[in-house]
Amino acid sequence: MNTTATLSRLFAGIQADLDTVDKTFQERATSGLTILNSASMHALGAPGKRLRTALTLLAGKLNTYRFEKLLLLSVAFEMTHLATLIHDDIVDESSTRRGNPTVNALFGDKIAILLGDYYFAKTAGLIADIEDPRIDHLFSDTVATVCEGTILEMMTAGNIDLSKETYYEKTRSKTACLMAACSKGGAIISGATPEEIELMHAYGMHLGTAFQIIDDILDYTQDQSTIGKPVGNDLRQGMVTLPLIYALQDAPQNGHYQQVKTLLGEKVHKDEEIREIVEWVTQGNGVKLSLLDAHAQANKAREALYHFPASPDRDVLDELIDFVLMRKK
Repeated sequence: MNTTATLSRLFAGIQADLDTVDKTFQERATSGLTILNSASMHALGAPGKRLRTALTLLAGKLNTYRFEKLLLLSVAFEMTHLATLIHDDIVDESSTRRGNPTVNALFGDKIAILLGDYYFAKTAGLIADIEDPRIDHLFSDTVATVCEGTILEMMTAGNIDLSKETYYEKTRSKTACLMAACSKGGAIISGATPEEIELMHAYGMHLGTAFQIIDDILDYTQDQSTIGKPVGNDLRQGMVTLPLIYALQDAPQNGHYQQVKTLLGEKVHKDEEIREIVEWVTQGNGVKLSLLDAHAQANKAREALYHFPASPDRDVLDELIDFVLMRKK
């Protein structure tokens, strides 16, 4: 599947508005301080798939489309997302993201931390301009939840006995809650009913959970040229994700439990050791069972979405579910 071509087709109806969001983002992200502006422009040089912006706008189309408010919300949540990525790279001591140098690698941790803080400060002004206390609370709750998820991830790093329940808690807090907030925020601004707002929140939460599960699967099944990071990167960073959780539950383990435990406790890893565990996970049931979980989450997202009447915009949100399941990077 050609990811770029697929999203270009899906987003054709909102392309002009997506471009406006991008332009406004760059305008609002500009700083008069040269070093901060340089770091900001570098961070903006590798735009993501714009899923969060699309979710916000499409959710806003299910009722009354108020783009002037959705524009502010879209920029705010994209800034929030970028700030969390920058801070994540510092915490993980990452030198690259998707094959490109990280802000901390080029400008140092101190500048990177302050750039993330700068984005958070900018988002506060954007949210205030929307003038809806429900959005104020949504934004503050989302940022707090992402922080909790990141702390939970740090606290559970290297834990070979990580449970599925904790994995899902971390996934919902660190990744899915932002997609849920975009969907919910778009619904709020569109004048949706309380029931519709909660349905869109559920849609985004399940979609975001499926997105993260697929991301964790790709870490085991795709090569560096495709996903922009070395295969088994999560394992190298001491992260136990769903494919590995399932693989460790398989019997017999043939000594892999102890091998994984040793790897998780090491800071330096041999590529052949990582490849051996990756091959074991992919050849067993770890990936297959994780994929089933991703489809289960996708079905729940679709169930929430289908409470809305059929429309071209609902169709795009529906197709986004399939995109998340089928993506290869």
